[in-house]
Amino acid sequence: PFVFKSAGWVGGFFVTLSFAAVTWRTSVLIGRELNGDARPCHSFDDDPLKTPTVPGSSPSARQRAPIGTFPDIAREAFGENGCICLSSVLYFELFSCLCIFFVTLGDHLHTLFPDVSETKHMMIVAVVLTLPTALLRTPRLLSYLSAVGTFATVSVVLAVVFTAISKGDITEQLAEAQQESGEGDNKPPYHVLWRTSGLPIAFGLIAYTFSGHAIVPSIYSSMARPQDFERMIDFTFVIVVSCCLLVAVAGYVMFGSFVDDQITISLKNAASIGGGGHEDLAMTMLTWLMILTAFSKFTLTMFPLAIGIEEIVAPFVPSERVMETASSLIKLVLIVMALAVAIFVPSFSFL
Repeated sequence: PFVFKSAGWVGGFFVTLSFAAVTWRTSVLIGRELNGDARPCHSFDDDPLKTPTVPGSSPSARQRAPIGTFPDIAREAFGENGCICLSSVLYFELFSCLCIFFVTLGDHLHTLFPDVSETKHMMIVAVVLTLPTALLRTPRLLSYLSAVGTFATVSVVLAVVFTAISKGDITEQLAEAQQESGEGDNKPPYHVLWRTSGLPIAFGLIAYTFSGHAIVPSIYSSMARPQDFERMIDFTFVIVVSCCLLVAVAGYVMFGSFVDDQITISLKNAASIGGGGHEDLAMTMLTWLMILTAFSKFTLTMFPLAIGIEEIVAPFVPSERVMETASSLIKLVLIVMALAVAIFVPSFSFL
């Protein structure tokens, strides 16, 4: 909804759909790079990671050997220097997401428990996050955590849509409440078609929403049938874009220019306007679902970042047992660093 608030109705649809189209296409191309051939992944019946066929040995064979990671793709395309540059950008993106997840978790927990500061909430979350980080070491194990996050995300989408259907446009009520409190400076119209000045922040927010490319190699390598990768990508993007548009339209219809950067905060504020006990309970449950979603995504996002750092230190590690210890330490250090950035750089989430 904040994207639509920033760019307007037309701008919001333009930003969301254009960026979704670009990221969908690049995801497909990344899958073909990993598969080792420019043709669609489903053109091959065998597993690219287990096939006995020699690449380039026949017209039906893959043109190149399969590639396993983003650094390998960059190394093939741009050499060692390009590999270092691209890896730095991707890993910084992943680390930025970890910091933003801490900010999100702190904001929502503070909404539920206002007597405890956001900083303490983030510190508690950091301690709790060490458990799944230590136990879930492979993409297959992380998939169970992903399923929990998917359920929570779908629940949040349905809750926002049904709330919009039941409440409708409440911008006039919010404007009256704002005038009574003397806070804010929102003026009509509360819904606009296009706002050029808001396009940069809208693109920035959507870029974060679709910033999942860095974990594509991990997903590809963990699939039972990698040749179905493109079908999975098509299905995933249809679901994700539909959910984004449903929440955006529902939230912007309800709140207009009053919408907060996090929809659950707006919903909780709206519940106080003529709301009853059942609405307060529903908003509390919704906030917990958002916390669960961010919690699950944190571990999933950190996995490829930790793997990349492990590949850097692996040549200097003498044994497998020491590598397991180093892997746990790397993940713990990432948690501490992300927590430090979230606490000491308060405006980081707006960068």
